[in-house]
Amino acid sequence: MAEKILLIDDDLDTLRLVGLMLQRQGYEVRAANSGVQALAMVQSELPDMILLDVMMPDMDGYEVARRLRSDARTADIPIIMFTAKSQIDDKVAGFEAGADDYLTKPTQPRELFAHMRAVLSRASKSRQAAPPPTAPGERGLMVGLTSAKGGLGTSTLATNLAIVLHEVYHKEVILSDFRPGLGTIGLELGYIKSEGLVRLLRRKQNEITPREVESELISHNSGVRLLLSSHNAAEARLTAEVANFEAIARILPGIGRFVVLDLPPAIDPINTRIMPLCDQIIVLVEPSPHTITQTKSMLEEMVKMGIGEGRIDLVLVNRIRSGVQLSWSQVQEQIGKNISVIFTPAPELAYQASVHNVPIAIQQPESLTAQQFRKLAEKVAIRVAL
Repeated sequence: MAEKILLIDDDLDTLRLVGLMLQRQGYEVRAANSGVQALAMVQSELPDMILLDVMMPDMDGYEVARRLRSDARTADIPIIMFTAKSQIDDKVAGFEAGADDYLTKPTQPRELFAHMRAVLSRASKSRQAAPPPTAPGERGLMVGLTSAKGGLGTSTLATNLAIVLHEVYHKEVILSDFRPGLGTIGLELGYIKSEGLVRLLRRKQNEITPREVESELISHNSGVRLLLSSHNAAEARLTAEVANFEAIARILPGIGRFVVLDLPPAIDPINTRIMPLCDQIIVLVEPSPHTITQTKSMLEEMVKMGIGEGRIDLVLVNRIRSGVQLSWSQVQEQIGKNISVIFTPAPELAYQASVHNVPIAIQQPESLTAQQFRKLAEKVAIRVAL
């Protein structure tokens, strides 16, 4: 089938001349002579590529590109800006607006066709490399990990859970820490600089599209894709961007079969917006009286938020070998909820994983702790028809 090209230019002679050349090359051509007309036409035609002029009276090409990129339905359509504006600043503005390529008029037809073929080829390879889209009406399963207080190891648990889910079920898994300024997953995996989530949080809400989120994902050698927060303390101010957090959380299940979120502790503004979107919430608790009291309070608030018991799994984390801690049965009795998985102390394994930036599930796959991660992964996967 011929590839469909949309020409956008207010010069009718350019539309006729370039349109005729493209038709002779076997392309299917559509034309619009204004930015407003073009935006309406893109929605109905969904072209394979757009050739976009910059200088138009009602809406310039930069604005057209920005609007196309902010719409999830049109965000991935390749755009070549084809214009007489040839200054460096013009080109920079074009790429910042979302252009995939920038060509100045006049140009030889052979050069135009070569650029078009290159951009179309890159777009095709990108689609083939991307994970298969979820079927209409379907989405990936999103799991949030949290606790009533910090320091219980949610980041470590989230990281290893994501790795085991990918290893066992061979599905697309996305791991993200929703804790800017406190992000530790990147540090645990050896990334000195990790700011993908931060860049998204700094954008306007309508600029957060599937294309933009995809562009910030990085691939770990475990096969898991990562959307990482910064550990720079100054970035903690971005926790106020709760609408952006929600926009990102709504997009991620359309990309990955499993989405694992390392959430902040307690019921903060982020969790208030994100928890209701999760299919499952794993709450970590340690066997100490104060933590149990805090956890009970947190679970009660989650129920008030409409998060039913069936969406909550309680995980007991024993971080120290001590006979003075409460037993798992005592924890269950005091909280009034069954414990799904118990993690036994493994300080040596945790230390080696931290030193070598290799998660326990990879470094010691036969260890008891790795088996406990697999048991938790089974609890998660049972909710999905694999």
